[in-house]
Amino acid sequence: MEKRKAHFRFSAFADEITPDFDGQLEALKKLEIPLLELRGVDGKSFTLLTDAEADEVKRKLRNAGIGLSALGSPIGKLDADGDWDAHRRLFDRVLDLGERLECARIRVFSFYPGSLAPEAFEQRVFERLGELLDEADRRGFTLCHENEKDIYGDSPAREAALLRHFGGRLCAVLDPGNFAFCRMDPSPAYPLLKDYIRYFHIKDADENGVIVPPGKGVAGLEPLLAQVANDRPGEEVVLTMEPHLMEFTGLSSLSKLEDIRHKYTFSTPFEAFRTAYEATREMVRHVCAE
Repeated sequence: MEKRKAHFRFSAFADEITPDFDGQLEALKKLEIPLLELRGVDGKSFTLLTDAEADEVKRKLRNAGIGLSALGSPIGKLDADGDWDAHRRLFDRVLDLGERLECARIRVFSFYPGSLAPEAFEQRVFERLGELLDEADRRGFTLCHENEKDIYGDSPAREAALLRHFGGRLCAVLDPGNFAFCRMDPSPAYPLLKDYIRYFHIKDADENGVIVPPGKGVAGLEPLLAQVANDRPGEEVVLTMEPHLMEFTGLSSLSKLEDIRHKYTFSTPFEAFRTAYEATREMVRHVCAE
């Protein structure tokens, strides 16, 4: 009997292709990517959409036949001693937009230390995320923590401690490329986090933290996909393409541009994105055929 494997389904941060939302949908249809993780819309964060603009986004998605896999929010990208009241208002707006767009999965982060000492930083992170989780639970949302440079959950061990603290209420979106980008060994991450992982982000970096196409670096993407394929037979597993192979509108709000270096050059953002997508799709074909 043929062994069943996971069913991989692709999503994308299409604002890496173009800031224009209509152009994003056109590119996704051309690439035959069925899902979008919403982040940038017409050159601005989706969090800044008015209700009318959000309704228009929803209409365009429906007409294009493209679904939302998650909202790529900036929640948790704040110093732990920063303006919490303003950030809570932003979070409430993200949830309002999630309801309007009918998307219950929200990507979040776990704060920067700011001026706090390590013990105080950890306590504040747990308090803040606990407060966000209480509201998310009340309103029927799932929060998925992404490992990111310099935040509390920036290493496999610390992210595992964070997820265990909340006993499954906080989920994970694993981006092994972020560990490689930080020159950190990604290999311990999946075994530590797999019970909490809801989906994956796909990027890669070499041993020096230089961004490269998926499979060309040290993020261990193909072995990871092979593990996932075998661990989740018959399950749908979302892979969101976030290759960062070229600078794009909004990148400076996500990372320090001086940290991001590229080894490969591409003529257009679409070409860069297509290269990343085709490389990942080939890895998926390989691991699912074994």
